Amino acid sequence: MSTHWTREQIRDARRRAIKPLVEALGYRLRPRPDNNYEIIGLVGEVVIKDHYWVRLQDGAAGNAIDFLVHVEGMSFNKAMATIQNGLPTTS
Repeated sequence: MSTHWTREQIRDARRRAIKPLVEALGYRLRPRPDNNYEIIGLVGEVVIKDHYWVRLQDGAAGNAIDFLVHVEGMSFNKAMATIQNGLPTTS
């Protein structure tokens, strides 16, 4: 697994749509107004839209990398590899 990512790879990962990623991780989504989705099965209400997520209870938010690191508990390198591969990786 690469431990050095180019700026372009990181920028692309930050812009990656979150909906397909969380669906690939096995989460179900509940539609909300304005093309938002609530992720079912997480502690707290987490809402996604395009390439951004937010946990309404505490305001934690971010992009696809942040979701994998802060919600899924992955390292940055594992998160990047997951996004680059388009599929979740196992622990």
